[in-house]
Amino acid sequence: MQTWWSAGDIVAAGIADMPQNMAAASDWIGAMRQRMPELVLPRPGKGGGYLINVRAFPEAVRHELENRAQSTALVAAEMQEVDAAAETQKRQIGAQVTRNLTARQRQTMEARAALLLEIERRALVSGKGRKATAAQIVVALKHGCADAQLTDLARRANDRSGGKATVGLRSILSWFSARESGGVPALAPALSRSKSDLPAWFEGFVMHYSRPSKPTLTEALDDYRKTLPPGAPCPSIDQVRRAMDRLSAVEQAKGREGKIAIRRLQAYVSRDASMLLPTSVYVADGTTADWEVAHPIHGRPFKPEITSIIDAATRACVGWSAGLSESTWVVADALRRAVQRFGVPAIFYSDRGPGYRNAAMDAPLVGILSRMGVTHDLTRPRNAQAKGNVERFQRLWVRVAKRNETYTGRDMDREARLAAYKTTRREIALFGASRTLPEWSDFVWAVEDAIQEYNNRPHRGLPKITCPHTGKRRHASPAEAWAAHVGQGFQAIVPDAAELADMFRPYEIRKCSRCTVKINNNTYFSQALEDWHGKDVIVGYDIADGSQVWVRKIDIVDGEREPGQLICVAGFEANTVDYVPKNRLQKAERDRYRGRVRRVGDKLAEIEAEFRPLGVIDGGAGDRPGQLSGVARLAPPLAATPDPEADLPLVAVAPAPVETRMSANGRPIFADDIAFAQWVVAHPDAVTQTDREFIRSELMDHTSRSLLAMRGVDIDALRALARDPNERAA
Repeated sequence: MQTWWSAGDIVAAGIADMPQNMAAASDWIGAMRQRMPELVLPRPGKGGGYLINVRAFPEAVRHELENRAQSTALVAAEMQEVDAAAETQKRQIGAQVTRNLTARQRQTMEARAALLLEIERRALVSGKGRKATAAQIVVALKHGCADAQLTDLARRANDRSGGKATVGLRSILSWFSARESGGVPALAPALSRSKSDLPAWFEGFVMHYSRPSKPTLTEALDDYRKTLPPGAPCPSIDQVRRAMDRLSAVEQAKGREGKIAIRRLQAYVSRDASMLLPTSVYVADGTTADWEVAHPIHGRPFKPEITSIIDAATRACVGWSAGLSESTWVVADALRRAVQRFGVPAIFYSDRGPGYRNAAMDAPLVGILSRMGVTHDLTRPRNAQAKGNVERFQRLWVRVAKRNETYTGRDMDREARLAAYKTTRREIALFGASRTLPEWSDFVWAVEDAIQEYNNRPHRGLPKITCPHTGKRRHASPAEAWAAHVGQGFQAIVPDAAELADMFRPYEIRKCSRCTVKINNNTYFSQALEDWHGKDVIVGYDIADGSQVWVRKIDIVDGEREPGQLICVAGFEANTVDYVPKNRLQKAERDRYRGRVRRVGDKLAEIEAEFRPLGVIDGGAGDRPGQLSGVARLAPPLAATPDPEADLPLVAVAPAPVETRMSANGRPIFADDIAFAQWVVAHPDAVTQTDREFIRSELMDHTSRSLLAMRGVDIDALRALARDPNERAA
């Protein structure tokens, strides 16, 4: 409560039984100065006058002032509570923004919350209740007497079309109840049904849209329209577009794309490799090269399968190999290179392809990874994203492939790809080789150079370092990251040559019988196996050398069978299936040869069956032999008519002598192309440019070339004759 009062303070207080104007108040203070001089002091500052102590006031006036002071303190406390509630309300609104509220819902919620706070503020100032204050505001809004701020809040809180600034008392009271029960988020209006639900026709339409063939909206709508009964309403293309816009990208892709493709639209978990050391995890994957190279055996075009191994900690490419397809031995060769150059990994991470998941790699006792003590982790099926680092590395082979004329990627120009395809096939048909087609050695060197370039190029997935040449900050290269770990004391486990050979030598469990073991249809003998008759041993062999095998005993460690010490190196014995030892590669080559021959035989049988007619064209009455009638008639199948001469003995008939006729220029007149080819091979000096062009056309045709080879014509000699003389001289 105020202690010293001036004449102006007394008048402003408006207290009963006290002066109500300045003159009367000054006179009253002067009179009190005569009676109680100790309670009156001169007023400091300009203007003069006196100040009177509150103790000089009558007792009733002092009680009134004390009551007023208490009321003011209560109002101030309540205003602080309102301010705190407003702050809490702001935090609730901020949290609600992150939820599934539309912009309209959020705007309406904020306007209603601000309107309720304004009503509470006015109720505190006026001393009236919330309901009475809200009623006054409703009347003011109805008659347009409210201030601009209150009108704007009411317009936004109304949530009605047209933007009316009138609000009913019942609505305001219901908002108070909703806020007290559910907080500020409860003030948000619910979505109207027309905006939250998809139309009834949408389910039928989406059945035509969600197909793997990926029809457009217009095509799907046309298909859906055909399924509607006559007279049934059909949505427009604009209605379809608006309905599709309500779906997320994932929902729109369902049915049109598979699970793997949809994963690129969904959330993912990024793996942190910063805590790994080199050789902790090797990640492997294979891909088919996008350019054609010459096959190392027959020289014809093919696309090799490249298997790459990446170190997860440094992103370095530590091993690679290539083959005709993703096979166990291609993967094993890539892993052998990695172990030989960089060390044995703790974990080998790969997909579930047949080249990785097989007995040769994972068998508990004889598998390559099992014997090395390497844990083989496999990705989940159809989850290529789990090997993102090596999948991104595979883009390197696309960049390498684009440097070659035989690049066959999807972004290669169609005409250029077709021209390269025709050029390589034509050159191989004519000359047996193509200058456009890279040799196998060129392919190997290109892969090695690309890996060397990659390992020494900065990688965005590695930490930044200061470049020793430029002094600028940049990402480290895989080679620099590996060197940094080595500088901190890291030492890889690199086996010597003998250990490496044994690690990647395939092993199989065999039973020893009378000093011999059998593997790959071969028998191997050693006198040291005499004590192992009838017992299981593990036998290792070299896939490129079948002259000997390595026999080890089986030890029991913690109840599990483990490879034991070497018993002997057994040599090939002559009482095997083959007199000459046959190694694993030869056996595989023979099996593949037999499979290809079988497939070619099946294809030949199919071609002959298609060529063999079901009937023959029979000439009509009056037709001369060899002349077709106007109407073709099918005769009965040949098998249906018995052959009266089927049992007659065959009689060899000598061919009639053929008289060789000569043309005007002294060259013979040839009966067919085979006779011509035989003649030009025997008389190469008589070949003209016209002959050379004809020979090229014959060599370009696969059927003609095969027929000439079957009749004994030297194809290589024809290819030599097909070349231009100037080119042969060069």
